[in-house]
Amino acid sequence: QVLFCTLNTHKVDMEKLLGGQIGLEDFIFAHTKGQRKEVQVLKSEEALGLTITDNGAGYAFIKRIREGSVIGRIPVIGVGDVIEAIDGRSLVGARHFEVAKMLKDLPRGQSFALRLTEPRRAF
Repeated sequence: QVLFCTLNTHKVDMEKLLGGQIGLEDFIFAHTKGQRKEVQVLKSEEALGLTITDNGAGYAFIKRIREGSVIGRIPVIGVGDVIEAIDGRSLVGARHFEVAKMLKDLPRGQSFALRLTEPRRAF
């Protein structure tokens, strides 16, 4: 299953996400589902330090992680990871702003479970 596509790079580069502009010389790389992971996160600060986007087809994923942030200090979480569930509640079909609101609404000082799927690494 394709999670998202990048233009002219096989890397999980969120600045190269496929948008509307494709030229004849461009290459499209499809990023498919890789390893699934469950991560416990302590919301020790109000902001978790991540930017979320979605592919418009049911998957919200991490576009950016701020260095030194709550999420930035968890090495197993990476850019391109799809956020599949929060505390067991499925987010497949949710838009990025719905996922962001759920994360923002979680109480500070509380732990929550994130189920993520990372994009398969081709190289």
